[in-house]
Amino acid sequence: MAVVTFFAFPLKAQVTIGAQKAPHSYSVLELESTKGGFRLPMLNSSERDALNLTADSTEASGLFIFNTDIDCVEFWADGVWTDLCSGGAMPVEKVMNPVLLANLPLGSGVVSGRTLFDIDATPNVTPSCGTLADRAANKADFLTNSTYDYVYTTSPTQTVQNVRYVIQDPESVLQPSQPQPLTGTLVPDILGPGESTPALTLKFKTDLNSTPKIVGRDRNSAAKVIINIIYNNGSSDAKVATTLSIQDCSCGQSVKTVGGGWLTFMCYNLGAADTLQFLSPTQQAYYSKPVDEYGDLYQWGRRADGHQLRTSESYPTNGTTPENGAVSGSDLDGDEQVASISAAYKKFIKTNDATTFYDWRIPPVDILWYNGSKTINDPCPDGWRVPTDAEFQSIMNGSVDQVAFSGSYNSVSGNRWQWVSNSTSGYLVTPSGSSSPTLFLPAAGYRYYGSSPLSAVGSNGTYWSSSVNGTGTYALYFDSGTVNTATNYSRAFGFSVRCVSE
Repeated sequence: MAVVTFFAFPLKAQVTIGAQKAPHSYSVLELESTKGGFRLPMLNSSERDALNLTADSTEASGLFIFNTDIDCVEFWADGVWTDLCSGGAMPVEKVMNPVLLANLPLGSGVVSGRTLFDIDATPNVTPSCGTLADRAANKADFLTNSTYDYVYTTSPTQTVQNVRYVIQDPESVLQPSQPQPLTGTLVPDILGPGESTPALTLKFKTDLNSTPKIVGRDRNSAAKVIINIIYNNGSSDAKVATTLSIQDCSCGQSVKTVGGGWLTFMCYNLGAADTLQFLSPTQQAYYSKPVDEYGDLYQWGRRADGHQLRTSESYPTNGTTPENGAVSGSDLDGDEQVASISAAYKKFIKTNDATTFYDWRIPPVDILWYNGSKTINDPCPDGWRVPTDAEFQSIMNGSVDQVAFSGSYNSVSGNRWQWVSNSTSGYLVTPSGSSSPTLFLPAAGYRYYGSSPLSAVGSNGTYWSSSVNGTGTYALYFDSGTVNTATNYSRAFGFSVRCVSE
């Protein structure tokens, strides 16, 4: 018959099980055995969730279980369950620290899934929301459908590992008990080029349409949920983030068009700091860190491979001397992008040769960003695309060249373009009938194709369209006195991108 021996140290109620010896001074309980170990409670994920712990269950911090679904130990801390099997350069529980999360460099790949939700509770037409017909595509009834799936897909040229996620839900619009917790691992092993993770399923609260929580809130005050995908590239961690907007209005920043409709833009330039998505257009114009608003500078037709960063190296050499570096042949992959094996990969390609039409690649391809619809090379996230030249024209007055008069409305499109030079220079665009601007375009400058230096930052802005003209491409250009909606530019320029809703 087995005998279990207890040795109690009376002054501090310390206990040793399995041996006749006093526990160490720092131990409340010690187990001694040479024939077995200590076994945690065995729960599957459903049984774990039935414990009904929430972010407020701080008294449960330090609770350990063994999750039989993932064959791993989990513990409760900081309002989430965290497993001990994720590995990687930065544990998920540490990435929950907002400072560490914000400092992770931007990675590549895309997060697919619905990002725009209009609860459609406000029936009347307002200058900031547009018509109900315009809003229909984004309508969401969380009472009947509260579950949505999100999938991360790597870039066609990158292999990653230890793909994890951190979900930020500051207003608690998600269900307290999720199919997945707010942090976790999607793929612990290798994820190859163009491969996708299993679905990350999120459940929203079912009363968002009927309570004051969302009712009456437009895009400037929308509730935000941020999905951060974190992976290791073999040497360090990087993140890809997508923002879900839940509101009672059309999503994004909407301005009037020549045809009497509305065109909805993303709330910030591609590559701008995450904090911009929480600011109204006017707040952006007075924001104290203009560099956070400028965003990236893309060469036309290229995906986000790193070349678009303002600090990216240039090719053939990293400097401001004019050079010819247009790529061709084996330097291009099957999607007509710079191949990962090329020395030009992730670099701003300089070209100073008129015979190549000042393009970053040979031969030119006209359908890299648009072929009647959005293409796989379009850098905008799911639900968004690079605007056409006709769309840029439609928010002025339908002509190719317009001077913007500060303080006045264009009689056709019904938008006022007002140059501001506050903390951040650029244009505030206000639809007629509205007292508040609904779009801010910062003067983010550009990168010159021949020698790659940054130019005109704070004094002008140039935004790519997806529309080509011969060997060039149209872009929206502006400075303090002019807005030109159809200037033709060489494709090796580095310009801003402001996406429109699909």
